[in-house]
Amino acid sequence: MVVSLGLAITLISCGGEPEADKPAAPAEVATVVTAIKGADGTAASVGGYAISDVSLPAKAGEPGTMSFRITKDGKGVTDYIEEQTKDLHLYVVRDDLEVFRHVHPTQGDDGAWSGDLMLPAGGTYRVVAEFAAKTPDGKGEQAMLGATAKVAGKTDVEVPGSEDGTLIAALEKTPKPGIDQEIGVLLSDPAGKPVNLGTYLGVYAHVTAFSRETGEVIHLHPLGGPENGKNGTRLGIHVKPPKAGDYVFFVQARVDGMVHTLRLPVTV
Repeated sequence: MVVSLGLAITLISCGGEPEADKPAAPAEVATVVTAIKGADGTAASVGGYAISDVSLPAKAGEPGTMSFRITKDGKGVTDYIEEQTKDLHLYVVRDDLEVFRHVHPTQGDDGAWSGDLMLPAGGTYRVVAEFAAKTPDGKGEQAMLGATAKVAGKTDVEVPGSEDGTLIAALEKTPKPGIDQEIGVLLSDPAGKPVNLGTYLGVYAHVTAFSRETGEVIHLHPLGGPENGKNGTRLGIHVKPPKAGDYVFFVQARVDGMVHTLRLPVTV
């Protein structure tokens, strides 16, 4: 269990891929984690932490490898606090917010993170790592760090929508800027009926938003379990958009063993 102080941030995964339906195991002792101010995914270095040596597959449409390093005051970070079943979550998002991937790399003996990745289109991508690093006092520091990398290849891409033939996603209402609030994410099948949600990375859904203007990343925390009603299945989420503007929300949920990723442009 992680208790976050200050600006709370958290994570997601790649859509359309099956994953074991395994809830997160509760920790016996809560760990206090303080969010690093300004580490919202828009900068490569904040509070002594840095992301460097970022590499993506050279060409779109072909299997490749992505890699990067996380350091604190120039030294590699190797001791992490697990959040939602992973030590580190990685977003790879094209700068126009039309391509989104959330992957979970592994860390090698040399401290570098790497993993397999194939991107559907070329362009400039933002690579955002989210993690909570252990500190010498036994607590933790949470950060989101972002850097850019270019990928060669065609830039045309089929942009995901708010439905994919199996699942439909919508926000219950438009969030207000600068205010802590709960809103509902409504999930339904094509007939508008509730769906049977499985867990993914220990929760029933992940929702992450990206600001078009600044690139800031906002992770939205589910509050409780799903509730079935006349408009489908509702999941309450906690959200606080930093300011008014255009955002793209990516909703990820598991139905029938598959993780679906749906895209919702929102003006706050």
